[in-house]
Amino acid sequence: MERDTLIKVFALAAIIFFVIEMFNLRPAVTSGPSTSSENTSNTTPLYASGNTTATVTSYSDYINVFKSGEDLSANSSLDELKDIAGVGYINRVGGTVTLVLDYGANVSLVAEKVKKKFPDLNVTANALLSLPPEVELTTAAGKKNISINALIGIEVDPWLDIGDNVTLSVASLVVGNKIQGSPIARIVPTQNEVVANATISGVGDNYAATVVLPWNMREVNTSRINEELSAQLGNVNINYTPDSFVAVKGLDSKSNETIEKIQNLSYVEEVSGDIIYVKEDFNDSARIEGDLREILGGDTTVDYTISKISISFYSSNFSKDALLSVTGGQALIYRQTSLKLGEKITIDGRDYDVLGSTTLETMLLDSFAVGQNVSVQLKTGRIGKKILNVELERVLGYA
Repeated sequence: MERDTLIKVFALAAIIFFVIEMFNLRPAVTSGPSTSSENTSNTTPLYASGNTTATVTSYSDYINVFKSGEDLSANSSLDELKDIAGVGYINRVGGTVTLVLDYGANVSLVAEKVKKKFPDLNVTANALLSLPPEVELTTAAGKKNISINALIGIEVDPWLDIGDNVTLSVASLVVGNKIQGSPIARIVPTQNEVVANATISGVGDNYAATVVLPWNMREVNTSRINEELSAQLGNVNINYTPDSFVAVKGLDSKSNETIEKIQNLSYVEEVSGDIIYVKEDFNDSARIEGDLREILGGDTTVDYTISKISISFYSSNFSKDALLSVTGGQALIYRQTSLKLGEKITIDGRDYDVLGSTTLETMLLDSFAVGQNVSVQLKTGRIGKKILNVELERVLGYA
């Protein structure tokens, strides 16, 4: 055999040998002991997030004063800030003014005095917060109790007092039940539902009316009503769908033959369970009662529904009688109303300051008058001792 041919034969044999070995080795790799999902979750980093309660333990000894888009470093009027008790000296760097405080200075009190002198400036401080020994966070593998053995520093508006509890949103990578690296954290408003008192401070000219029509008066011409009301009111909007049915208790237990007799009445559209749907232009209650008693028996009782017309409009000189003269029926009239809250709201026996506007807008029955006190149910969001946002859920009645 020639030398070149011999080399080619050996090369081909080596390739075949390695291919065979590869297939022989594959079962040894894939058939080894499997790793449980529990063990995997204990070694694989998982993204985790959730809320917990944290406590303000201290502040760093400096306060930042700034205004978005404005360089304050050359603002000489801020020199008077060094006269505030507790301020050691002032640093001016990168458009921001930093007040370095004396040892033991009350950060919240200094910040309050800065805001009083310069209310249009932003004032922040670095708060250190402690967390519980374990925090429940949510991961792709479910909820886990995670250990975070560290204080967390967050830049905040320094109205929080030392010892205040806040709601902290935390996100981080975790392995097993331990945090990896530094978590991302921010303070979020703590949500509460609370009952408080408010004063009716004003009324507007926007109205909403619900006109209740008995069954035999439900056939109305909404185009005519809209035309007549628009002649005396502004921005009239009407929404109406009549309830053209009656109810007969026990009807669903009757025979098919009996149901068919009712279905064959000229004014009946459909029979479903205990409900009989009739044509919208049929309103003869005496006739339907007579027909049903003849089919079902003399002790048959017919229950009639009411229909409601919803009307919204604008008026500076509204008359309820004028509305009913056009629509008929009875009406509940609601009017745009402003409610003024006090400066504080009590939650779990503690008073909290209300920030920003304390006036809420709602629609109230026009029987309420300016100056009256009402009890309201609120949903609040607070951080520390201050209420950041207030949402009116409902008016409970007179206070």
